[in-house]
Amino acid sequence: MTACLLASAQVYADEGHRHYFPGHHGADDFAGADIARGVVYLDKNGNGVRDRHEPGIKGVSVSNGLDVVRTNRRGEYSISLPEENILFIRKPAQFDVPLDENNLPQFYYIHYPEGTPAVAEWKYEVIDPTGPLPERIDFALLPSKATHHAAASGKFRAMGFADPQAKTQEEQDEVREDVVNELVGNPHDALFGITAGDVVYDTLSLYDRHNKMFSQIGIPIWNVPGNHDINFPSPNDKYATQTYSKHFGPAYYSYDYGDVHFVALDNMEYAGAGNRFDLSGYRGYVTEDQLTWLANDLKYVDKDKLIVIVTHIPLVTNALDGRGERYNLGSNINTANLPELLQVLMPFEKIYAIAGHDTSNSWKVEVNHTHGWYGSPWISHTLAEVRGNGWNKGPRNDETEVRSATMQDGNPNGYYVMHFDGTKVTPKFIPAGKKGNLDETMRIVLDPWLEGTTDLDGNIVAINRGRLVPGTRVVVNLFDGGERDTVKLSLDNGEYIEMQNVVRNDPFMVRQHAKYQGTPDAFSSPQPSSHIWEYELPYDLQPGLHKVEVRSKDEFGQQAQQAFTFEILSE
Repeated sequence: MTACLLASAQVYADEGHRHYFPGHHGADDFAGADIARGVVYLDKNGNGVRDRHEPGIKGVSVSNGLDVVRTNRRGEYSISLPEENILFIRKPAQFDVPLDENNLPQFYYIHYPEGTPAVAEWKYEVIDPTGPLPERIDFALLPSKATHHAAASGKFRAMGFADPQAKTQEEQDEVREDVVNELVGNPHDALFGITAGDVVYDTLSLYDRHNKMFSQIGIPIWNVPGNHDINFPSPNDKYATQTYSKHFGPAYYSYDYGDVHFVALDNMEYAGAGNRFDLSGYRGYVTEDQLTWLANDLKYVDKDKLIVIVTHIPLVTNALDGRGERYNLGSNINTANLPELLQVLMPFEKIYAIAGHDTSNSWKVEVNHTHGWYGSPWISHTLAEVRGNGWNKGPRNDETEVRSATMQDGNPNGYYVMHFDGTKVTPKFIPAGKKGNLDETMRIVLDPWLEGTTDLDGNIVAINRGRLVPGTRVVVNLFDGGERDTVKLSLDNGEYIEMQNVVRNDPFMVRQHAKYQGTPDAFSSPQPSSHIWEYELPYDLQPGLHKVEVRSKDEFGQQAQQAFTFEILSE
C-alpha cells in the first residue's frame, strides 16, 4: 500500500531513548501497538506505485508522532503505530511529496481502524474507519528540478498566510477576490505556501472550498491548525483536530527545503467542551508529546540548518491587553511553556518563528536572554493576517465589494513572500487586493489634522490643507515593521533625521473607527501598534506647500521610500 512521502536520513530503526509524557499518547498506548512497515522510494514516473528499478531512499525520517526512525539503505523502516494515530514522513530537501487534487502534501497515513470514536456529537465530518493496519505502508518521493535546485543553491521563495479565517460562504468569496485571484499561477515563483492556522473560522465544512480555491495558486500548501480549526464538542485536546486531520493530516510534523528545516507545531491546546484555561477554552501550549517528538526529529537535523517554527498562537508577542499591559506566557496570546520549547531548540543557532492569531497587531519579538535563550537572538514573528480585522469589518471596495479588513493596528490585511538564501530569511509583506504591489510599504498621515480640514459638523472640507496646530506630528505606519527598523524623514529637502518609534494607536485607524462606528461597516477598536514612527513638525513652519520624504530600512535589510505633501495656510 502506497501512502505519502518524506525526507533525508540514515539508518533503519534508530529507536533512541523514549521519553513518555502525559498528553496525546503515552507509554501504554505504544506498549501493545502494531508495527508499521514499509519503504520510502523514489517514484520516478509519479504513478504512486513502486515499480521495478525505483530505488528505496536511505535516511528518511519516519514518525508516529513520538518516535522517529530512519530508513535503511534499502529505504525500509519499521516503527510502532498505536491505533488512533497518524504515521508520517519528513520531506527531504531534494525531493517533493505527492499532492492531492488540491495541492495538499500527501506525506502521511491515518491509522484509525474504527474511525474517530463517538465521544461527542460531532458537528462536522471526522475521520472515517481505516480498517486494520496494512502489511505495508509505502511512501513515495518525487524528483523535482525546482526543489533539487533549491537544495543545491539554498535559494527559494515561499508564500506565508496567517488566518485566512472565513466563517461564511460570502467571506470565502472575499478570500478568493482579495487574495487568491492575484496569486493564481504563482506570480511570485514560490516553491510552496505555509498557512499558520485558522484556515477557516469555526465553520469546518468550508475546508473543501478553501482548499480548492488555494489550489489555484499552483503550489503545495502546508498547514497547521488554529483555535478556529477545532472541533468544539470534543471533550479534550486529543480529539480537537479530528476534522482538521481528516483534511490535512497530522497536526504537527516537519519538512525540508533548501538549507531550512520547517517544523509545524500545534500549540493550540483545547481544554475540552465546557472547560476553560483562564478566560478561554484554549491556551498556547506545546504538548509534552510534541516536545518529545521534536527532540527526536531534531536529532537528524544538521546543527547549521535554519530552523523555522510554524505555529498558530505566537511563541511570544508584546501584545497589550485592554489595560495596556502585556499579555503573559500563560495567556492564549503567547505560548505558556516557551522555556521548555527553547530547551529543545538549544543546540541550534539559526531560528525563525512565524505565527498568526493576533488579529490586532503584527509583531517581531527578538527572543534573547530575557526569555531564557542564550544563543544567537532570533525573531518570533507574528504575521499580519490574511483576514486582517475580519472579513466583515470596514467599508466595501467599490470595485470588488471586498471589505477593507484593515487590522486594528492600521496594517492592511495581506500575505507574505518569504525569500530564503541559505539560512537567511527575508519576509516581505504584501497588502492584499493590490495585485501584488510590492511598493505599498507604509502610510503617512498628520496627527492631528491641520485646522480647517473639517467644518463645524465634522465634514471634511480640505485634505492635508489648513493651519498648523501646535504638536502636529508626521506619523508613519511602516507595515509589518518593528522596533529594530530604522525610519528617517526629510522635510523640504532637508537632512534626513531619525523618527521616533512609539507604541500607540494609528491615527488613521482612530479616524476610521470613529467614521464607521455604529454602522454595518464598523471596525473593531484601534489597538496600539508596534510599527509607528513620529516626527513633530516645527511650529514656525511657514505657510505654503511642504514635502516630507520618508526612508525606511527594516531589520532584514529591506528598504523603502515614500513622499507626502501638505499645505499650510496663513492665519
